[in-house]
Amino acid sequence: MKEIKLKGLNETIYTDTCPNGLQVYMWVKKDVNTFYGTLSVKYGSIYSNFKIGNKIYHTPHGVAHFLEHVKFNEDKDTTAHDYFFKMGADTNAFTTFNYTNYQVLGSTNPKDNIIHLLDFVQNDYFTKNIITNEKGIITEEAKMGEDDPYTVMLFKHLDNLFNNNEHKYLITGNKEDIKDITLEDIKLVFDNFYHPENMFLVVTGNFNPYEIMEAVRENQNNKLFSKYNNPQRIIAKENKKVRVAKEELNINVTNKKIKIGIKIAKDTFKGYDDLHIRILLSLILRASFGTTSDFKDYLLEKELISNLGYINEIFDDYVIIMFTIDSNYPEEVIKLFQDKLNNLEVTEKTFNRIKNANIASLILDFEDVEVVNGIIQTEILNYGDIIDNLKEIYENITYKDIKDFMKYLDVSNQSILVLKPLE
Repeated sequence: MKEIKLKGLNETIYTDTCPNGLQVYMWVKKDVNTFYGTLSVKYGSIYSNFKIGNKIYHTPHGVAHFLEHVKFNEDKDTTAHDYFFKMGADTNAFTTFNYTNYQVLGSTNPKDNIIHLLDFVQNDYFTKNIITNEKGIITEEAKMGEDDPYTVMLFKHLDNLFNNNEHKYLITGNKEDIKDITLEDIKLVFDNFYHPENMFLVVTGNFNPYEIMEAVRENQNNKLFSKYNNPQRIIAKENKKVRVAKEELNINVTNKKIKIGIKIAKDTFKGYDDLHIRILLSLILRASFGTTSDFKDYLLEKELISNLGYINEIFDDYVIIMFTIDSNYPEEVIKLFQDKLNNLEVTEKTFNRIKNANIASLILDFEDVEVVNGIIQTEILNYGDIIDNLKEIYENITYKDIKDFMKYLDVSNQSILVLKPLE
């Protein structure tokens, strides 16, 4: 088993790979009473079109989320919830754009719980009756999403930002998508994506990593898996321009809301890898729009807004920045945002403060079993490996690096969505 030392953090990640390709990552914290295990499948809602060899396959939107639901059925009378309830552990799952995650959280019997997590996710029990019964449940969930203003707001905005990219579609699929999902779709996806070579296990908390690894290896060696077909996602060609520049929408919200989205082709940032794009952009956004920024303080002080949040993501070949603002004065706030975005400036004093705050947060993150588990998942999914020198990377970023990066930050390609209460 390999030990990855996280430089400057005095932390160790244990890692090993089973003969069948399943990767295992473990972080031990002895002064807690819990363990947290997650099994991630590198398959999410954006994998509706994929190919195996030269053959192209298409499945309805929402299959990844549908499969996550039916996966908890272990046989006609038993679900994974039944087992974990008896063990005094909690289990759950979620589906994102690019992966599906299954979890167990408990305080006793980590080995047995982790092994059962593997067993139920890798179990190929599916029936037409389960698919039929689940459609009603998931259709209701999709309807709830279609009625939820925050879900409507997010996916309407993504739909306006993207022309063809799969990130614009609901993770659950819509009612028509769910109706079209078949048992054959579920089996096709499970057989090709739910393979150990396309999964990784992360365990964090209080446990013996050697005991867990031995049990996982034995468990995997006792199972038969077909050859991994290495399915490849087909990415739709995307127009660099946003699909809709501005739109107003009346939906079920109490107060007016604004979403400002910026779409930047990743190749604009010449010479920067994904990690540095994320770090540098996060520093700039936190300095300019974060909790302690002068701009946010001004908007709150003038009572122009009641809330301001933002995210930045890399979706395939595009960097996306999305602001969400609660304001009863959308036109005035949009003008102020445009002026701010067109004149972004970070002082050296602010840069140093934000950088030091991020480094402090990185250290404090290793107090939380679930947070560390999420960090490991994110690094594996985004970069394919553990970033063992993240603290050093932050420490080595200079004010000049920020200034140089901002030369490539073109914020002109925008989509604005204004949401107003229903009359």
